[in-house]
Amino acid sequence: MRATLLALLLATPALAEAPLSAEDFDALTQGRTMTWAEFGQVYGVEQYLPDRRVRWTVLGDDCKLGHWYPEGAMICFQYEDDPDPDCWTITRSGSDLHARYAGTAANSAPVVVAETTEPLACFGPEVGA
Repeated sequence: MRATLLALLLATPALAEAPLSAEDFDALTQGRTMTWAEFGQVYGVEQYLPDRRVRWTVLGDDCKLGHWYPEGAMICFQYEDDPDPDCWTITRSGSDLHARYAGTAANSAPVVVAETTEPLACFGPEVGA
């Protein structure tokens, strides 16, 4: 029975990988800009800044500033326009990062599809002369 349960747990990617610690997440993301996708569809880009600060945009929307912090085994993001944090379990599989939103099914895990050290290009009313 234990062997069967262990085999089932290891067969589930979200459960097979241990969540990244805050230190590991910071080391993998700081100074980088990452494009995130879910089910093959790009939906947003996030730039990871010093001191656990972030700049995020949903494609086609204005950039939002925020910060991230550890909450148990999750990484939570708090943005300037939203009083409620967004918490994710972040895992690594090979060179890929996977993020599962708190309370969602394992098959809804966004993945990083592109990574760069270039800053995030922000468009919006605060940009310009």
